[in-house]
Amino acid sequence: MIAKKVLLVGNFGVGKTSLIRRFVLNEFSEDYISTIGVRVSSKIVSYQNKDIKLLIWDVAGTSEDEKIPKAYFLGASAAMYVFDLSREETYNNIEAFLDSIKQLSNLKEVTIVGNKKDLLTAEELKTVTNAITVPIDLVTSAKENDNVADAFLQLASQAIK
Repeated sequence: MIAKKVLLVGNFGVGKTSLIRRFVLNEFSEDYISTIGVRVSSKIVSYQNKDIKLLIWDVAGTSEDEKIPKAYFLGASAAMYVFDLSREETYNNIEAFLDSIKQLSNLKEVTIVGNKKDLLTAEELKTVTNAITVPIDLVTSAKENDNVADAFLQLASQAIK
């Protein structure tokens, strides 16, 4: 079995920890508990007839003026940028954030996930996704367990490239 370090990054409160909890434990909580520093979880996934142990680094949320420590990115095989579809400030400067992630990690691509789709109507969701200037890989809801496994499988596929 191969092990791959993967990162979840994004602003405070976008649902990174909720996505991980839903994927790893199949649990969801409405309670918000801020991640301090980094929290590591793991789960074995099967992808293309291979078992891959994902070492999922839940990196503490940041605000625009904060920088994530470069050490968190060392040895990462893949990264997922998570933003909150219901909060414009989490995707306003998405290009700059993605550039920073790519520079720190030396990764060529980053999986982009819009979370909390359960908070929007279909029309609002379309308006938001059309306003975002980069291609979104997946739209998820940790609460409703919508596209969560798909997001992590995409991360696994990115990790073994």
